[in-house]
Amino acid sequence: MRALAFLAILIGLGAVALLVAWQGAESVAGHFGSANWAILLVTLFALPEWVLSAASWRALFPPGRVPPSRDLLTAIWAGTSVNLLLPVATIGGEVVKARYLMQRGCRGALAVASVFADKTVQAISILVWSLIGVAFLVFREPAGDIVFYALLGAFLLTLGIAGFIAVQRAKPFGFAARRALALGRSERWQSLLDDASGLDEEIRALYRRKAALAAASFIRLAARVVLAGEVWVAAWLMGIPMTFAEAVILKSLGMALRSAAFVVPGGIGLQEGAYVALGLILGIPPDATLSLSLASRLRELVFSVPGLLIWQLGEGRVMLARRPTAG
Repeated sequence: MRALAFLAILIGLGAVALLVAWQGAESVAGHFGSANWAILLVTLFALPEWVLSAASWRALFPPGRVPPSRDLLTAIWAGTSVNLLLPVATIGGEVVKARYLMQRGCRGALAVASVFADKTVQAISILVWSLIGVAFLVFREPAGDIVFYALLGAFLLTLGIAGFIAVQRAKPFGFAARRALALGRSERWQSLLDDASGLDEEIRALYRRKAALAAASFIRLAARVVLAGEVWVAAWLMGIPMTFAEAVILKSLGMALRSAAFVVPGGIGLQEGAYVALGLILGIPPDATLSLSLASRLRELVFSVPGLLIWQLGEGRVMLARRPTAG
């Protein structure tokens, strides 16, 4: 899987290079030059997105067992950075989030269960967000095969979400542990069964809180809308004529494609291609939509590199704490 992810990164970077060469590096650079240093303002959209994402995750925890908001926000920052920059198929960042909470005193089963539920919430919000984008696109351009394929993709994503929830509710961890216990009777395997069963119960308990899941999904959706503002502001700074509805179409359907191709870190190349294709449908020049996609990358890089450092510093402190002292 890691080799496939590295190959996907190389292909994605190659696709971006080809798109820039096709449109002309000078043309793309000209859009950034129009904004000058003000283009860095788009990076500030990371802050409300992470705050809303942390609030969404927080809503999933049972009352009285909610980790501190600071820990949730830092875990979101580190986990998102890992998913964006490393070849981990968007799974490694979720592991980082769970580990961060566990290192700060959150019970392991609850931390892991909350990450599973949060992953489901993310998928639900992307589904609703993509449907909003399709609705805007239909209103703008009622004809075209892209609407059919977008709706087909939304349907397949719905099936995937339903299957993911069904598997989680079927107590898969306890089942796997019981099979392992049948192969070798020992206290270690029995402990594994107890831990797995506890995790299954935590997951089922979280899914029984329907109102919390709905609230978390709504807050996550709000975070998606914030990033549509990022595209609209970037267009305004670059002098590219664009309505907020067009920004919603670009961001929502571009994000849906990125999520479908989760093996590609950050959807490198895929987002750029989606922006160019959607821009052609909307009548926006390819060099303009390509520049807008690269502006989003600027936000991801500016905050994700420090996020990786925070993750590594945290892991380093854990390793030092476990090292036996001399004497």
